[in-house]
Amino acid sequence: MTKKQSSQNLILIITTTVYSFSSMISAFFMLGSQSLIWFFISALFYFIPYALIVAQYTKKYAHRSGAIYDWLKESLSPKAAFTTVFLWYSSYFIWMISLFMKILIPISILFFGQDITTSMNWFGVSSQIWLALFSILAVIGITWMNKRGFQVIFRFLHISGYAMVGLLILSLSGNLILIFKNPELVSINIHHSLTVPSFFQESSSRLLSQLPFFIFSITAFGGLDTIASLADKTKKSRSRFPRAVIISSFVVLFLYVSGIIIWSCANNIDGLREETSLHLGNLMYGVMEQLAKTLAVSFNLSVSHTHLLTQIFIRYTALTMGLAYLSLLSSISYGPLKSLIKSTPKVFWPKFSALNRNQMPENALWIQALLISLFIGLLSFSNTFLSDLFNQLTYMTNVSRAIPYFIVAASFPFFLKKKIIQKQSLIIKNNYLNYFLSISVCVCIFVAIAFQIYEPLKLGNYLNFSTLLLGPVFFGVLSHFIYFRFEQKKALVNLSKQNSENP
Repeated sequence: MTKKQSSQNLILIITTTVYSFSSMISAFFMLGSQSLIWFFISALFYFIPYALIVAQYTKKYAHRSGAIYDWLKESLSPKAAFTTVFLWYSSYFIWMISLFMKILIPISILFFGQDITTSMNWFGVSSQIWLALFSILAVIGITWMNKRGFQVIFRFLHISGYAMVGLLILSLSGNLILIFKNPELVSINIHHSLTVPSFFQESSSRLLSQLPFFIFSITAFGGLDTIASLADKTKKSRSRFPRAVIISSFVVLFLYVSGIIIWSCANNIDGLREETSLHLGNLMYGVMEQLAKTLAVSFNLSVSHTHLLTQIFIRYTALTMGLAYLSLLSSISYGPLKSLIKSTPKVFWPKFSALNRNQMPENALWIQALLISLFIGLLSFSNTFLSDLFNQLTYMTNVSRAIPYFIVAASFPFFLKKKIIQKQSLIIKNNYLNYFLSISVCVCIFVAIAFQIYEPLKLGNYLNFSTLLLGPVFFGVLSHFIYFRFEQKKALVNLSKQNSENP
């Protein structure tokens, strides 16, 4: 019997899953306070409308375990629902490979105070092989924990959520101390933050030239789909989950906006950018280190105390990111897989969809773990062809990952027209406003997809351009083929039943 989640826990989980501290720091670093307008645009026209759509879908289907498949099956068709879930799962599968190969970075910073993943040449074995071994161990560990039940996933999400709250308190306290210690610098810092050149090449203060940041700000609001796939495990899911989604969406927006404002008031963005060691890959650790050093200067700390303070800031950041990776991998290695399994009848692959005593698809989880480990093992051999192939697979899923969100939003008017849910049960009862939510999300995702496709074309990278276009086509055709095979098998099963009943 699984323990159901309370509203407070659910709001914490949704908020800390969607909200990304690293995205907030990156936004501040890339565009300063100018990023606020893009976060408001993304929130008002994409995230909050999408959250309201998800909330209304979960109000109807939160008690079911198929998530996106259940939403689309009746709104569109079983075939469209399966294709969408297949695209969704495929993109997450590729992403999981990348995440497992990065999980050692925050762990090494936590224990050693620096990233040692490129210098682990122990016992004559290259660092790449060690990285692959640790990544595969992480795959096995996450799978072993997941098979023990839903509560393990929620426990990861809880612990990660509380760690993120701690990081927010740490950064907020540090920045507020700087503001109160140096009030004369606040206006100067804000001026620099408002006038700093865009981090993106060939962009200016004009909004249209900053379109790449619009794409970034949309992705900063990701993760709602994964949490929605766990809605059936919440207490009073039909009433509590939709409410938690709506509350969390506004909390997430508040955290992004307040975070950027506070960092802009307390820090000189020009000074941060002059740090040559800072780049988007290590930005969060570097900015937290600079915050600690600035605090140390404000309090005239000794060299040893400054080092201690910076290590506390860096290592706690690494701890939070390590837990965030674990909770994210725990949820995305189960949620999309569960939806894929639920979108096909059990009779087609009984061993694959069989549940263990903890109500987890253990066989499917281990098969998935084996495939991910195989990919990681192959990529560890430094074969240029395999690396390029994986890069192209990643490109193939970039657009494929956004399409399910587009389909979910586009299906919402059909959900309303077919009156699958009674009007009085809707969160928003005005159909025109609901149609606006759908159109708004679809337009935002279309712009994001169009820019993703146009960017490599503009740079003359025709291989990546072709791969981005090929990805949805390839996964779409593959899903249609699989579904066609299911339909054939279903017809044979039905025919066999008829023959047995009518000898």
